[in-house]
Amino acid sequence: MKLLIIYFSFSGNNEMLVDDLKKRLGCEAVKIIESKKRKDMTILFDVMFNRTPRINNIGKNLEEYDHIILIAPIWAGKIASPLKSLLLLEKENIHDYSFICVCSGVENQKEKIQTQLTNLLRKKPVIVTELWINDLLPADQKNKIKYVTPYRLQPKDFVVFAPEIEKYITVVSKQFKYI
Repeated sequence: MKLLIIYFSFSGNNEMLVDDLKKRLGCEAVKIIESKKRKDMTILFDVMFNRTPRINNIGKNLEEYDHIILIAPIWAGKIASPLKSLLLLEKENIHDYSFICVCSGVENQKEKIQTQLTNLLRKKPVIVTELWINDLLPADQKNKIKYVTPYRLQPKDFVVFAPEIEKYITVVSKQFKYI
């Protein structure tokens, strides 16, 4: 089976996840690059006005891949707009896919993300997995933007995420007999 990771990472947290998955799965990854450099305020405007930014061509024929792993942050309960731009451009070329991300951690957000992805691609993802930054924080810092937003993953954090990552890989590999 041919597997590809497509990702966008604003803070670097999701890029660390990509590096971890690439090692585990032995697959390649391609980063979504925006045509213009993103600023913090553009995130807010993208969410408020449902904007989709221009992105560069990723240089891959997605029809050649049996399964695509999508990775991007969640912004105000929605997938990051650069990933949305890619999905709108490539929806006809994506056969099967799954989604995994590092995000703050909000109850019932996973179902909203699954619905958003299903609506964009007109097919359900194999699995949607969220790795919550809130799970890494002490109780007095959980769900507080001033702690969650600036948090940058450390390699040790993957010990906490290991069970969820293993479950994700197991589902993907069983579905497509990749591993």
